[in-house]
This record gives sequence, structure tokens and C-alpha cells, in this order.
Amino acid sequence: MTSIFLSHSHADKEFARKLGSDLRRFGFGVWIDEAEINIGDSLIAKIREGLDQVDYVAAILSKASIASQWVTRELDIASNREIQEERVLVLPLVLEIVELPGFLKGKFYGDFTDRENYDTSLGLLLRALGGASKVAAVPYEIEVLRAEVAAAREKAAHYAAQLDGHQKLALRGKTPALIASIKEINEKFPDHAVINTTHAFQVGDMPVTLDYLMWAIAKSQRKGAHPLESLLTMYGKWSDAEAMLEAYDNLLSN
Repeated sequence: MTSIFLSHSHADKEFARKLGSDLRRFGFGVWIDEAEINIGDSLIAKIREGLDQVDYVAAILSKASIASQWVTRELDIASNREIQEERVLVLPLVLEIVELPGFLKGKFYGDFTDRENYDTSLGLLLRALGGASKVAAVPYEIEVLRAEVAAAREKAAHYAAQLDGHQKLALRGKTPALIASIKEINEKFPDHAVINTTHAFQVGDMPVTLDYLMWAIAKSQRKGAHPLESLLTMYGKWSDAEAMLEAYDNLLSN
């Protein structure tokens, strides 16, 4: 795979990213500092390594890059390679009308000063690089996996919307205090969220969720009647408690 080092100023980063993306799309390897240099790396060592390994160096020339010491150093290294290897290595790409550095004068350059002619200039660059390579097709298995993931995401989004609608409907008519209790307990016990959202109820000012009901029943079995039993009787809420426990039993059976 033919590889290209994009020598550029930070001010021209947006153009360098676009060019790098297009070159990769046509099957070229691209060396661009933000993708190749990690925190802690020696800048000089990594850049020198990149310049030594690539097949070409694209000099993205603008007022900012001409004034950049980093770009100047990169082009000095690349020009020395070009002399040693006796072949065209440095490809000037002009973003702004500037005076070309001495060793680039006389070279035919890629004119990217007019963004409307970008595709034409890119075509000339591709020809200088030896033509575009055909990018390998994505393996069939990956395409199938992507399709399955897309279908799963669509299904998850559908059920999430349904659940959201169910929760809004189930919470309708419940007091703000009960809704707040349901939301709090659902964060602690998400597996019981559907049951609590649907079946949680109040006895007086006391919210009764599945977890509280189960705790109260267990405690009454160990130590005798729990105050909740009296409240359920007083407010006629035993049928609500039974519906909640039935929903829990169905959850355990699935």
C-alpha cells in the first residue's frame, strides 16, 4: 500500500483531515500526526520515523505552514530523502498563494486554492501517487454482523419507546411522592422496574413497592404481624398487594 505523510500546519488541520480521509478511501495509507502520535511520545522521533517510512510527503502549503518551524523541519528531512533516493518524494499542495520554499520551486504543484476545484486537484494528486487502489471489500461476515447489530438496535429502540410509553401511562394518577419513590427504587432494583411502575401503590402516605412489601412480609413471618398488614386491611389494599406479588411470580417464571 502506498503511504503518504501529510506535512501541515495546525491552522490547516481541517483540510489535512479531509484530504487524509479521501486518500484512505482510495486505498492509500496516510500518516497524520494526530493519529500517529500518542501522549508521551517524542514528537521529533515519531515524526522522523513517519518521514522515513512513507513513500511520499505531501507538503500542504499555506501562509501558516510556510512560517511553521515544524513544517520546515519536516520538509528539510523529506528533501534530503528525495536527493538520496533520486526520485520524486515531496508533492507540494498549495492552499494559499505563497512563495514556495527554494527546493520546491519549479515543481508542478497541486492547486487547492479554489475549493470548488477540490475533486479535480485530488484526481491529479491520485495520478501522481500512481492511481487509486481498489479498497478491499468488507468481508461478508462483517456485513451480516452489521445488519444484525442494526436490527438489534432498531428493536431495542422500539421496546425502549414502548417502555417509556408504558411507564408514562402506568404512572398516570399516582401521586408525586409515589412516583418519586418508584423512580428511586427502580434505580436500586432495575429488574423490578416494570412491576413497581405498574403495581406500586400507597396506603395512606406510605408508598408500597415490591421490595418493601416482600421485606414486610418476611419480617412478619419472623416476628409476628407487621404494621403494614394493618394498613393494607384498613385501606383495603390487599388486592393491590396480591396483584403485585402475582406479577413478581410471573417474572420469576419467565
